[in-house]
Amino acid sequence: MAGTNPKNPIKASPAEIRDKSRKLLHIYNLPKINLDSDQEVEDRINYYFDYCMQEGLKPTVEGLALALGITRQAIHDWETGRRRGESSSRRADMVKKAKDYIAFLMSDAALDGKVNPVVWIFYAKNYFGMTDKQEIEVKGPNPLGDTLTPEDIAKQIPQDIPIDTDWTDE
Repeated sequence: MAGTNPKNPIKASPAEIRDKSRKLLHIYNLPKINLDSDQEVEDRINYYFDYCMQEGLKPTVEGLALALGITRQAIHDWETGRRRGESSSRRADMVKKAKDYIAFLMSDAALDGKVNPVVWIFYAKNYFGMTDKQEIEVKGPNPLGDTLTPEDIAKQIPQDIPIDTDWTDE
């Protein structure tokens, strides 16, 4: 059965692997573009998405990086403006839009039960900046403050609790 061999964890037949590899190799072998040209970058992004649609590939951040001939980190750097000398605000917008497209496609597929939720969560957190943290602000209903005397505090405590107001820290 495909995918049960720990040395080959891909759950696909040899024919499926050959077909997928042929498609991915096409992306890998795309001619280099001028990465200083926003227009060439935009054209390559559009080509990548068109090719994925024609060939039935699922667009990914990794595939986008491969099509552009750069690393995933370079995509992140373009998006966040860390490589200002190499990219423009237009480039950052293009990369954000491309990643948003991939995120939308994956979230839509996840909602349709076509993407494993664990895979979607991994992608959402690692590539699309999503988190599942929750911020909780705790406020006490009657803060005592720093200016209350022991007598003031004693007035706020029920009378049936004994309090030693003569206590000293000796």
